[in-house]
Amino acid sequence: MKSYAMLGAVIFVLAVSSMPGISQQVSQAPTREGPTLMLVAKVPLTGVSGRIDHFTFDPKRRLTIFSGLGNDTVEIVNNFKAKHVKTIIGLDEPQGPLYVPELDKLFVANAGNGVVNVYDAKTWDLRRSIPLGEHSDTDNLRYDEASKQVFVGTVGGIALIDAVTESHVGDLKGSGGHTESFQLEKNGSRVFANVPADDSAVNVIDRKTGALAKWNLKGAKGNFPLVLDESNHRLFVITRAPPLVVVLNTDTGEEVARVRVKAASDDAYFDAARKRIYVICGEGYISVIQQNDPDHYALIENIATITGARTGGLLGANLYVGVPSGATGATDPAQLWVYQAQE
Repeated sequence: MKSYAMLGAVIFVLAVSSMPGISQQVSQAPTREGPTLMLVAKVPLTGVSGRIDHFTFDPKRRLTIFSGLGNDTVEIVNNFKAKHVKTIIGLDEPQGPLYVPELDKLFVANAGNGVVNVYDAKTWDLRRSIPLGEHSDTDNLRYDEASKQVFVGTVGGIALIDAVTESHVGDLKGSGGHTESFQLEKNGSRVFANVPADDSAVNVIDRKTGALAKWNLKGAKGNFPLVLDESNHRLFVITRAPPLVVVLNTDTGEEVARVRVKAASDDAYFDAARKRIYVICGEGYISVIQQNDPDHYALIENIATITGARTGGLLGANLYVGVPSGATGATDPAQLWVYQAQE
């Protein structure tokens, strides 16, 4: 009887491993005695209601800056004091903030009116509002130091803003859908962009030529966060249906691994020092994945947070997570939860 049971187990494993879309790699997570992330602070955000969106940082002033999408504000927290210190009002569905240190400016993308606001980061005074014309639903922002341009994810592709003159100077055409998270190569000319509406394809746009390629995710859909490990030529695409981290080789566009995570992620980060991917999931977890080598990945743990917390930011060894108002209790204010990476 034992031999038949063993044979049955082998047949089951082989059947599962040969299913379409299931990674063939087998990778073990390292044994740990403690958590990979430790919750070290909870900062109350009085007056911040509704959904919290994307994050940026001013490291010199030790500030965490994020979009209070639900109440049309940008919120600023002093990391050193663990205190909410500033609210910028008068925005229209702000989604993506971006602090540019060399210019000491804050750029904020407004999804409601398709305008990018530029603020003086010393005074928080509005410097300029940049309309993007026919573009709408502006979302994530990235900065390219070489060209001194801010890249803005929009419906239809990527808009380009000259960060010095604060003017709209061009566009990169994508496949036509709304651009979610995207990443810029530093040592190349490509932009990698998630476009869930385009059959969940990854758009690969050449900044020099405008050439567009599409990378297929083999049935995985709802690709929102996107992380680039440029040194290892790997792209981490986080999907919602099913919830996965899909690892692509940026030299070929081919999939090398996929790892199951918790659901409803909207932000993810790569901790290059510890070779870990942190996926912030609205289901109420942070999924932590270890990169054993560029082709092999393992889920270390799912750290419980709170349902609805799905955005945040990584600064050094600290992961900041936005917790919406009412998530921890009906009358509780929004909060900023601070996690510290453990060796």
